Amino acid sequence: MMHTVAVLSALQKESLAFFELPGEKSLRHCGVEYAEREVSGVRVVAANGGMGTINSAASAQFLIDRFGPDALLFCGIAGSLNPRIGQGDVVVGARLECLDSDMQIIAESEPNLTSFPSDEGLVSLAQAELESRGFERVPSVEQMGGEVLDAAYGTLEQHEPRFVTGAIATSDLFSTEPDVLRKVRSRYAADCEEMEGVAAAQVAARAGIPFLAVRSISNVCGEAYEELDGRDDDLATTARLAAQVALGVIRRMPAQRQG
Repeated sequence: MMHTVAVLSALQKESLAFFELPGEKSLRHCGVEYAEREVSGVRVVAANGGMGTINSAASAQFLIDRFGPDALLFCGIAGSLNPRIGQGDVVVGARLECLDSDMQIIAESEPNLTSFPSDEGLVSLAQAELESRGFERVPSVEQMGGEVLDAAYGTLEQHEPRFVTGAIATSDLFSTEPDVLRKVRSRYAADCEEMEGVAAAQVAARAGIPFLAVRSISNVCGEAYEELDGRDDDLATTARLAAQVALGVIRRMPAQRQG
């Protein structure tokens, strides 16, 4: 029986690399655009389901109910909080953190978690894919500890591509205030911030489905949303990178299962 992987993104540009693969025309259901593809013997259902945690949770549940995937991946862009990374780098989400809820209360319901880990096997595949692409692994905010508290939220200097395996923070707000960002980094040891991942991770955990989040860095946290205007080409290139890494993970899955 063919292995099925669902890949969810918020925006069309984040999932475009999947939609461009040969296959049937994309379809829509309740605001979710999706398309089925085959990648290295794996059935892939790619979807863009909209921005924010509500859209993310609803879209993830739709993919799980409709297609019964063996794994759920989330890929897209994010703002950096780790001073060692910047535009064009990648965060492999070892865990995902929710910034907008009291998770001690939320954890009273299944899956009874206050944060949501990615599947270790999928994390390993993402790391192997990035290393094969020549990305240098750098320390996470958690590994850097106190030395990072007053550091910049990302580097604007030119550098060879880097990746970090660490924490992804999710908020429905596009955070720019220094005090807010400082708290996010100090409390959650987050390496980047985005607007959807933790909701998909929670839905996957409740369904007992292995999950992985991959985020490519499009900007440094602290920049206003309006500052991204006029950078469409850069954003599209960065978004495609996350999708390509997710594709690499999928292509590695058959060998992992055989091993």
